[in-house]
Amino acid sequence: METLTRVDAREDPYLALRTTLGVGLCLALAEPLGMTQPMLPIAIGMSLLSGQRGALTARSFAGPLMLPVVAIVFSWLAAVTVNEPLVFLFMNVVLAAGGIALMLFRGSRAGMMLTVFPAMMSISALYNEYALAAIRDSMVSGGLLVGAAAVVTNILFPPQTRRIHVDSPKPHVSRNPALELGIRVVVYLATLIATYATNNISLLIAPIMMVFVCAEPDHGGRMEQVVDRGGGTIVGAVVGVAALAVYNLVPEFIVLLTLLMIITFWLIERMTTGPARPQYYQYVCSVALVIVLSSIYGANSAMEVVVQRVTITVGIMLAGIALLSLLEAIFLRRDDSPEDLGPAPSRL
Repeated sequence: METLTRVDAREDPYLALRTTLGVGLCLALAEPLGMTQPMLPIAIGMSLLSGQRGALTARSFAGPLMLPVVAIVFSWLAAVTVNEPLVFLFMNVVLAAGGIALMLFRGSRAGMMLTVFPAMMSISALYNEYALAAIRDSMVSGGLLVGAAAVVTNILFPPQTRRIHVDSPKPHVSRNPALELGIRVVVYLATLIATYATNNISLLIAPIMMVFVCAEPDHGGRMEQVVDRGGGTIVGAVVGVAALAVYNLVPEFIVLLTLLMIITFWLIERMTTGPARPQYYQYVCSVALVIVLSSIYGANSAMEVVVQRVTITVGIMLAGIALLSLLEAIFLRRDDSPEDLGPAPSRL
């Protein structure tokens, strides 16, 4: 997969400011637009806006414009198959296999759409039809809002470069791609089905985290995912709890808006200046925003949200990595591993 590159402050000094204004705009307009679940579009919008690299192009708006489309399509598929368990499961298996294959062997971002969004919609559909409709409608309006925010903020604070960013994915190379893909899909589906069994919509982050682990080509990439997503979950939870403590002292909307904008600006600025990988700060920001918003707008208490995010999701992630490594050790020969894909030695 492609690693999120660090932004040169001379090329784009306004990345944090644009992202902060986008998050603030999405939160301010969430209630007027009827978003009952603002945490998902705000978190996804933050990731899309902070992921902009180089000069603004038409492709920069592909993500926001695709959100309404994929939300409608995959929510419809989940709704029409949820009462047919075999069809429902088969659909998710096919989408997961296709998505992970695209991410692993092509480095394609389209693979994330075939895994992340069906997982979100299928878990919501199993929870109840109202949760599915709420997430679908929030993502439709949120995608349009994020697209508008990207236009406005780029006009006001554009990147200071004409360089067009070109993706440089690192596809996985294997002598046995079918077996490797099968192992990764099995581990991902085990996580997804375990999440289905809990019937807890708050745990939908667990299979999403496992998508990125299963799509990494080697152990080094997986460990980076553990540090960035696992460590980011813990740090983001701390930041979110601190913000909730302040908000509970002064429970006013302007205080909530200010807190989320401060968190966003600080963490996205660290994507440029911080010593860790940029995706670490991006994920800390995502977790902090989701914890604050889900505690305020969701049905669970702040303690439930934090415990679920930190202990259960990180635990599932570590268990999935252990299972993935075990299956690879059992079924893959040494020369099938990413670390040893050189030509086989000749026999004299």
